[in-house]
Amino acid sequence: MTPVETPAPSGRTDAGTDWFGVVVALSAWAMFFAALAFSVGYLRMRDPWPLAGMPPLPRILPAVAVLLLGVAAALLHVGGRGARVALWTVGALGAMVGSLAVQGFVVSTLWSAGLKLPQGGAYASAVYGLGALHGAHVAGGLVGLVRELVRGVRGVEVRGAIRLWALYGVFLTVTGLVLFAVVYLP
Repeated sequence: MTPVETPAPSGRTDAGTDWFGVVVALSAWAMFFAALAFSVGYLRMRDPWPLAGMPPLPRILPAVAVLLLGVAAALLHVGGRGARVALWTVGALGAMVGSLAVQGFVVSTLWSAGLKLPQGGAYASAVYGLGALHGAHVAGGLVGLVRELVRGVRGVEVRGAIRLWALYGVFLTVTGLVLFAVVYLP
Protein backbone atom coordinates (compact mmCIF):
# COMPACT_ATOMS: atom_id res chain seq x y z
CA MET A 1 0.00 0.00 0.00
CA THR A 2 1.19 3.49 -0.75
CA PRO A 3 1.18 6.11 2.01
CA VAL A 4 -1.92 7.69 0.49
CA GLU A 5 -3.90 4.46 0.76
CA THR A 6 -2.82 3.54 4.27
CA PRO A 7 -5.86 3.50 6.51
CA ALA A 8 -5.70 5.36 9.77
CA PRO A 9 -5.54 3.19 12.93
CA SER A 10 -9.30 3.46 13.33
CA GLY A 11 -9.78 1.80 9.94
CA ARG A 12 -10.80 5.09 8.29
CA THR A 13 -8.88 7.00 5.68
CA ASP A 14 -6.84 10.07 6.51
CA ALA A 15 -8.89 13.31 6.59
CA GLY A 16 -6.25 15.06 4.49
CA THR A 17 -6.57 12.43 1.78
CA ASP A 18 -10.35 12.77 1.78
CA TRP A 19 -10.07 16.56 1.52
CA PHE A 20 -7.56 16.31 -1.35
CA GLY A 21 -9.81 13.90 -3.24
CA VAL A 22 -12.82 16.19 -2.88
CA VAL A 23 -10.81 19.20 -4.03
CA VAL A 24 -9.54 17.34 -7.11
CA ALA A 25 -13.04 16.12 -8.00
CA LEU A 26 -14.60 19.55 -7.54
CA SER A 27 -11.82 21.13 -9.60
CA ALA A 28 -12.56 18.76 -12.47
CA TRP A 29 -16.26 19.56 -12.30
CA ALA A 30 -15.47 23.27 -12.09
CA MET A 31 -13.47 23.03 -15.32
CA PHE A 32 -16.43 21.27 -16.95
CA PHE A 33 -18.82 24.02 -15.83
CA ALA A 34 -16.33 26.69 -17.00
CA ALA A 35 -16.18 25.10 -20.44
CA LEU A 36 -19.98 25.14 -20.64
CA ALA A 37 -20.07 28.76 -19.51
CA PHE A 38 -17.57 29.75 -22.21
CA SER A 39 -19.64 27.85 -24.79
CA VAL A 40 -22.76 29.78 -23.85
CA GLY A 41 -20.77 33.01 -23.92
CA TYR A 42 -19.68 32.20 -27.45
CA LEU A 43 -23.28 31.55 -28.49
CA ARG A 44 -24.34 34.83 -26.91
CA MET A 45 -21.76 36.72 -28.97
CA ARG A 46 -23.11 35.24 -32.20
CA ASP A 47 -26.83 35.90 -31.74
CA PRO A 48 -28.89 38.41 -29.77
CA TRP A 49 -29.73 37.25 -26.25
CA PRO A 50 -32.61 36.53 -25.78
CA LEU A 51 -33.59 35.53 -29.28
CA ALA A 52 -36.35 37.54 -30.94
CA GLY A 53 -39.77 36.18 -30.03
CA MET A 54 -38.52 34.30 -26.96
CA PRO A 55 -39.68 35.25 -23.49
CA PRO A 56 -37.23 37.26 -21.38
CA LEU A 57 -35.53 35.44 -18.56
CA PRO A 58 -36.33 36.30 -14.96
CA ARG A 59 -33.50 37.46 -12.74
CA ILE A 60 -34.81 37.66 -9.21
CA LEU A 61 -35.94 34.06 -8.71
CA PRO A 62 -32.77 32.47 -10.17
CA ALA A 63 -30.75 34.79 -7.89
CA VAL A 64 -32.83 33.58 -4.93
CA ALA A 65 -32.05 29.96 -5.91
CA VAL A 66 -28.32 30.71 -5.87
CA LEU A 67 -28.65 32.59 -2.58
CA LEU A 68 -30.31 29.54 -1.03
CA LEU A 69 -27.34 27.43 -2.12
CA GLY A 70 -25.04 29.92 -0.41
CA VAL A 71 -27.12 29.60 2.75
CA ALA A 72 -26.84 25.81 2.53
CA ALA A 73 -23.05 26.02 2.18
CA ALA A 74 -22.83 28.33 5.20
CA LEU A 75 -25.01 26.04 7.29
CA LEU A 76 -22.85 23.04 6.37
CA HIS A 77 -19.72 24.98 7.23
CA VAL A 78 -21.08 25.83 10.68
CA GLY A 79 -22.42 22.30 11.17
CA GLY A 80 -19.08 20.72 10.34
CA ARG A 81 -17.32 22.79 12.97
CA GLY A 82 -19.76 23.01 15.85
CA ALA A 83 -22.27 21.08 17.86
CA ARG A 84 -25.64 19.90 16.57
CA VAL A 85 -24.35 18.70 13.23
CA ALA A 86 -27.71 17.13 12.36
CA LEU A 87 -29.61 20.37 12.97
CA TRP A 88 -27.32 22.41 10.69
CA THR A 89 -27.40 19.67 8.05
CA VAL A 90 -31.21 19.55 8.05
CA GLY A 91 -31.22 23.33 7.60
CA ALA A 92 -28.85 22.98 4.66
CA LEU A 93 -31.09 20.29 3.17
CA GLY A 94 -34.06 22.62 3.46
CA ALA A 95 -32.17 25.42 1.70
CA MET A 96 -31.10 23.06 -1.09
CA VAL A 97 -34.64 21.75 -1.55
CA GLY A 98 -35.83 25.36 -1.65
CA SER A 99 -33.26 26.15 -4.33
CA LEU A 100 -34.42 23.21 -6.45
CA ALA A 101 -38.05 24.25 -5.97
CA VAL A 102 -37.30 27.79 -7.14
CA GLN A 103 -35.36 26.46 -10.14
CA GLY A 104 -38.26 24.16 -11.00
CA PHE A 105 -40.73 27.03 -10.76
CA VAL A 106 -38.56 29.19 -13.05
CA VAL A 107 -38.28 26.40 -15.62
CA SER A 108 -42.00 25.62 -15.58
CA THR A 109 -42.85 29.32 -15.90
CA LEU A 110 -40.50 29.73 -18.87
CA TRP A 111 -41.92 26.62 -20.53
CA SER A 112 -45.47 27.95 -20.08
CA ALA A 113 -44.36 31.31 -21.51
CA GLY A 114 -43.26 29.61 -24.74
CA LEU A 115 -39.55 28.85 -24.27
CA LYS A 116 -39.62 25.34 -25.67
CA LEU A 117 -37.19 22.93 -27.23
CA PRO A 118 -36.23 22.71 -30.08
CA GLN A 119 -37.95 25.93 -31.19
CA GLY A 120 -35.91 28.00 -28.74
CA GLY A 121 -32.61 26.84 -30.24
CA ALA A 122 -29.39 27.52 -28.38
CA TYR A 123 -31.17 29.99 -26.09
CA ALA A 124 -33.56 27.36 -24.72
CA SER A 125 -30.83 24.72 -24.71
CA ALA A 126 -28.60 26.91 -22.54
CA VAL A 127 -31.39 27.70 -20.10
CA TYR A 128 -32.69 24.16 -19.73
CA GLY A 129 -29.45 22.26 -20.25
CA LEU A 130 -27.32 24.21 -17.81
CA GLY A 131 -30.19 24.45 -15.35
CA ALA A 132 -30.75 20.70 -15.48
CA LEU A 133 -27.06 19.93 -15.11
CA HIS A 134 -26.72 22.22 -12.12
CA GLY A 135 -29.97 20.90 -10.64
CA ALA A 136 -28.66 17.35 -10.96
CA HIS A 137 -25.58 18.34 -8.97
CA VAL A 138 -27.79 19.89 -6.29
CA ALA A 139 -29.88 16.69 -6.18
CA GLY A 140 -26.68 14.67 -5.81
CA GLY A 141 -25.76 16.83 -2.85
CA LEU A 142 -29.17 16.18 -1.31
CA VAL A 143 -28.68 12.44 -1.59
CA GLY A 144 -25.22 12.65 -0.05
CA LEU A 145 -26.40 14.78 2.85
CA VAL A 146 -29.31 12.46 3.58
CA ARG A 147 -26.80 9.60 3.64
CA GLU A 148 -24.68 11.48 6.18
CA LEU A 149 -27.74 12.17 8.33
CA VAL A 150 -28.60 8.46 8.34
CA ARG A 151 -25.02 7.62 9.28
CA GLY A 152 -25.20 10.18 12.09
CA VAL A 153 -28.43 8.66 13.42
CA ARG A 154 -26.66 5.28 13.49
CA GLY A 155 -23.99 6.76 15.73
CA VAL A 156 -21.24 7.30 13.16
CA GLU A 157 -19.24 10.52 13.56
CA VAL A 158 -20.09 12.62 10.48
CA ARG A 159 -18.60 16.01 11.36
CA GLY A 160 -15.60 15.46 9.03
CA ALA A 161 -17.86 14.34 6.20
CA ILE A 162 -20.08 17.40 6.66
CA ARG A 163 -16.99 19.60 6.33
CA LEU A 164 -16.37 17.99 2.94
CA TRP A 165 -20.00 18.49 1.97
CA ALA A 166 -19.56 22.16 2.90
CA LEU A 167 -16.90 22.33 0.16
CA TYR A 168 -19.44 20.83 -2.21
CA GLY A 169 -21.96 23.45 -1.11
CA VAL A 170 -19.47 26.19 -1.97
CA PHE A 171 -18.91 24.53 -5.35
CA LEU A 172 -22.67 24.53 -6.00
CA THR A 173 -22.91 28.18 -5.04
CA VAL A 174 -20.01 29.30 -7.21
CA THR A 175 -21.17 27.31 -10.23
CA GLY A 176 -24.68 28.63 -9.65
CA LEU A 177 -23.33 32.19 -9.69
CA VAL A 178 -21.40 31.55 -12.92
CA LEU A 179 -24.40 29.98 -14.63
CA PHE A 180 -26.64 32.79 -13.40
CA ALA A 181 -24.27 35.35 -14.90
CA VAL A 182 -23.91 33.47 -18.19
CA VAL A 183 -27.55 32.59 -18.72
CA TYR A 184 -29.73 35.12 -16.91
CA LEU A 185 -27.82 38.40 -17.04
CA PRO A 186 -27.97 40.56 -20.20
